[in-house]
Amino acid sequence: MKLHTFAGYIQNIHLVEYPHGCMLLDGCSKVDYDEIAWFFKHTLKRPLSDLKVVMVTHMHPDHAGCAEYLRKKTGAKILTGEHDSHWYKGFKGRFAHLADMSLALWVAGRLGKKRKNIWYPAKLNACQTLADNSSIPGFEDWKVIITPGHTDRDISLVNHKEKMLYVADLIVKVKKTLVAPFPVYLPKEYKCSLTKILRFEGYSMLMAHVPMMTVKSSEIESLIATAPNMPATNMVAVRNRIKRFIKQMKFA
Repeated sequence: MKLHTFAGYIQNIHLVEYPHGCMLLDGCSKVDYDEIAWFFKHTLKRPLSDLKVVMVTHMHPDHAGCAEYLRKKTGAKILTGEHDSHWYKGFKGRFAHLADMSLALWVAGRLGKKRKNIWYPAKLNACQTLADNSSIPGFEDWKVIITPGHTDRDISLVNHKEKMLYVADLIVKVKKTLVAPFPVYLPKEYKCSLTKILRFEGYSMLMAHVPMMTVKSSEIESLIATAPNMPATNMVAVRNRIKRFIKQMKFA
């Protein structure tokens, strides 16, 4: 197995290469298609059709945005974790879909990237959903770990043979300190998911927005201690901002 990591629009792209085919550890942003195609042609020197599996860890635009397009172009299978319903369901879901794309474009601006069309379907039509501890078909040395919190359906991927762990957005870093991502919809489940990571002490940990690092239990335990105890979401942020505005108006 060879691991290839290169820059996407606002996130790291992690691609694993085998003689029989390749797997993307996440579904990337919609605008990452050209970068992926270039990488296959010029770096791997393999046809793009050698992409066999696209994993989707959760439904945010930099993790699911290119999945459907890649399937259409390559025939790759889209695999994700088990869930009862679609993430962006109903009216609130449609609002959240637009809000998440707006947040992704804000991040792009902070990174000095140009605004691009990152629209993608709000509904993921996965070829297969996988339960906790399931092996990934065709890439059986990789297993799925259910790690909700950031959303209700986040998954991480682990390769015990290579001692490698991909946690997507489970962990981010601010000023050299590991912190919880935004949003965190399920704070209790989020801390439980972090607890699962403790057993991978010494593994190489791949993340969507942080360079690869080694799992250290002391850092994970510190993150568990500082992780939010209440939901921190777009709606909560908007509601709090409105409350602050009303309070300021009363004392104006």
